[in-house]
Amino acid sequence: MKNIELKIEGNVLHFKYLEMATTVEEAKEQADYVKSELMKPTVRFFLNDNSEINQVAKPEVNEVWGELMAWVAQNIEKTATIAPGATLKMQLNRLSRTAGTYEHVRAFTNKEQALAFIGSAN
Repeated sequence: MKNIELKIEGNVLHFKYLEMATTVEEAKEQADYVKSELMKPTVRFFLNDNSEINQVAKPEVNEVWGELMAWVAQNIEKTATIAPGATLKMQLNRLSRTAGTYEHVRAFTNKEQALAFIGSAN
């Protein structure tokens, strides 16, 4: 699929966003694909790598991803997001604490910390 890389290693779905979706249709296609992979019985953890994203999504695209992340929070044991910088990492963690999901959903700035949080050696 265009603009993303996705692979399953052990019980972790590794998702890397290479370029932000520009339309709702593109975001829905990507989100549906990610969700279908997350629904596989062996997947327990989600590594969401946004380290290469340096732009802000359109509000309607954010809405699509917000819906996916709400589903993820209810259905996946732990989610780690790799943010492109410390400011976004802090903002995402603040949102997670406010939502009461901090024990299961956190942001980091490097892959090693993110994998340690979800308990994976991949």
